[in-house]
Amino acid sequence: MQIQRIQSVYIFLSIVAMAIFLVVPYGQAELLTETPSVFEPLYTMSEYGILIPTGATVILLLVDLFLYRNMPLQRTVLVVSLMITLATAATVCFTLLGVARTEGMDAHFSVWDILLPAAALFEILGIKGIMHDIKLLNSYNRLR
Repeated sequence: MQIQRIQSVYIFLSIVAMAIFLVVPYGQAELLTETPSVFEPLYTMSEYGILIPTGATVILLLVDLFLYRNMPLQRTVLVVSLMITLATAATVCFTLLGVARTEGMDAHFSVWDILLPAAALFEILGIKGIMHDIKLLNSYNRLR
């Protein structure tokens, strides 16, 4: 019997996407009071409300990558990291759309914001792969 570990690839791709999101700007802010338009990039490293959940997700995904022997625990950790990733995406949207406008800035999304939904998609595919392996092992246990 061989268990296909495609979910390890998905978890690794999610780690890469979240690690890249840590260092790239997640948006641009334009001050509305100044006449010449000055776009200031907004970085994850300077916003603690986005940095902490993103860092926690990267750490959880790294731990999750090595939990391949305990699939129910791996699935649980992956679901928790998915929830944190979705909360990070909501925080980015709230920061760009809500907080920036109240501070007199016009905020725009960055191209790099696609990394958050991509990481969430890879995490969902990883959960699906883990569930497939659990069903496969249960079917082999029934045959014994």
